[in-house]
Amino acid sequence: MTPESSRRLHRLRQRALRSSRSATATSPSDAPDPTTTPQVAFRDAPSLTSPVFEVGSLSVFYGDHEAVRDVNMTIGDRQITAMIGPSGCGKSTVIRCFNRMNDLIPTARVAGKIRYHDENLYGKDVDPIEVRRRIGMVFQKPNPFPKSIYDNIAYGPRVGGFKGNLDDLVEETLTHAALWEEVKDKLKTSALALSGGQQQRLCIARTIAVKPEVILMDEPCSALDPIATAKIEDLMEHLAQEFTIVVVTHNMQQAARVSHRTAFFTTDVGGEGERHGRLVEYDETARIFSNPSDQRTEDYITGRIG
Repeated sequence: MTPESSRRLHRLRQRALRSSRSATATSPSDAPDPTTTPQVAFRDAPSLTSPVFEVGSLSVFYGDHEAVRDVNMTIGDRQITAMIGPSGCGKSTVIRCFNRMNDLIPTARVAGKIRYHDENLYGKDVDPIEVRRRIGMVFQKPNPFPKSIYDNIAYGPRVGGFKGNLDDLVEETLTHAALWEEVKDKLKTSALALSGGQQQRLCIARTIAVKPEVILMDEPCSALDPIATAKIEDLMEHLAQEFTIVVVTHNMQQAARVSHRTAFFTTDVGGEGERHGRLVEYDETARIFSNPSDQRTEDYITGRIG
């Protein structure tokens, strides 16, 4: 790594600790000085001895187009894994394979293997609906149901035949999503009346209400302001004590702050101009951002390529 690259990586680590963690900053003059901000404290990555997902030679096609080629990675239990890379490199395509959302696209086809708790996720006897219950998804833009806050949480458990006390479940779930204190007096209000950040936390609460094991997040903060983003990041840290989380993000500072491991994807161009996504490097987040092993990773996180 060149001295200039080292300096740029250092500056990136400094920036990773600021804006979203500075939820009290209300103007540029209130923001922390990046020259005095300490290095980001990367999360220690637990071992991968208890893998949740084992991905081998995964390729994804839409019709004849190979969108993603030859992805190999292992995702551990109750860890936050970030997927970063430029637009169009296949991050969202890969994450949607983990709960078989790509099944809903008629032209989509998956090759290779994804094992979930050592079971073939694409086995003939696997029910995709049950997969999506156990592996929940939070999308880029908040998408609450046009129902009350209460019914947004209660809907999934009702459909699933929940026999317990729904009032208790709604309170427990909203508390888990750090939203209860803000909405407890307006549970019958339309969820569409909430702010964007509150709506996204409601969508996270709706996801965990059906007791999944994994939460997939596809750029969950891209439509939110820094204060709302900070709350989502704090929530992710809290949820990772119970859930495995995989998050797609364009925000490298966010990946550095919240994740235990980071996967960097890029786009390869074939001899005839065809483009497909490829996993370049996957490692502990501290290593990816401090000492990446692939020059393409270094170039991306230091801003040479976008």
